[in-house]
Amino acid sequence: MKKIFLFIAVMASAIFYPSCSNEIDLTSEWKDIPIVYGLISKSDSANYIRVEKAFIDNDISALQLAQIPDSLYYDNISVQLRSLDPNSPVTYDLVRVDGNLEGFVREEGIFAHEPNYLYKLELPAGESLVGAQEYELVLNRGDNLDLVTATALMVDDVDIRDPDSDPSTANAVNWEQYGLKVGWRGSNGAQIFDVTLFLNIEEKDQSNPANDRIVSLEWKIEENLPAVYVNSQVRMDTRLNKVDLFQYLSNRLEQNPSIARKFLSFDVLVSGGGEALNDYISAGNANTGITSTQVIPTYTNLSEGYGIFSSQNSSFQEGYVLNGSTIDSLQNNPLTQDLNFQF
Repeated sequence: MKKIFLFIAVMASAIFYPSCSNEIDLTSEWKDIPIVYGLISKSDSANYIRVEKAFIDNDISALQLAQIPDSLYYDNISVQLRSLDPNSPVTYDLVRVDGNLEGFVREEGIFAHEPNYLYKLELPAGESLVGAQEYELVLNRGDNLDLVTATALMVDDVDIRDPDSDPSTANAVNWEQYGLKVGWRGSNGAQIFDVTLFLNIEEKDQSNPANDRIVSLEWKIEENLPAVYVNSQVRMDTRLNKVDLFQYLSNRLEQNPSIARKFLSFDVLVSGGGEALNDYISAGNANTGITSTQVIPTYTNLSEGYGIFSSQNSSFQEGYVLNGSTIDSLQNNPLTQDLNFQF
């Protein structure tokens, strides 16, 4: 199943070289400037890389050029991902697709949003990217231009240990008494982490059953948390207090006496990002969504041009439940008593 989670996201943005940049002479001879952004992940069945080009024209404004797809995209290039394992070398060819048709609709704004070209890596059946393995992205623009390359160490598996590694056998969480601890382990490659909870709530509209639904509230509890290594392995946890759940629900749910609610379960997502992504964010440029349209960061790990190539990996555990006393507290706590948790 293909899935993209919002970890500084799963992929990176397309952008153009700003005319106000302090790092380029706008009157100098034209030069091809590639813009390459992407995060690869072994936990996703499909990976996407954005490849575009900078544009400068002394006669046409950048705002006009940004709306012309031919100014954003290369016509004939090859994009490859290569394993740098000398014992198991492999090269994958990426295929150009329209991101709008892949579920990644680009926001309307300064840049042309149709088409929205991305380069897609979909591995053959039975194959997967390897954790703790170094990979090289290779862009060949032709015309005797130098290859554009970047390397990334694949973030290895993330193992959620708390609340429990297996929600199906875990004890119900006594949040009302102890709060919540999310703990995880990992190895090689991860430098930063995001932690997100998804609270799944059933809503029954007593005035109109056609409006009945399941609501999933996305609650990011940690963002860009620096990795902590103990004996070469990530050993980390974060905690929420007893009151945090009730305060969050109070802020996110509407008080409506016609809606009866039931807390079904919650899911935990822990995502780890690689070194280049950490450096990119540390440089103050944390925009890495493939639908975004922001200016180019000053940080780059490409051999030529601008952008970032890095890796991420995620662990997603779904189906943790709250114990009876916590469910009772949802009905009686002053922060949530008017949200009509009835069952």
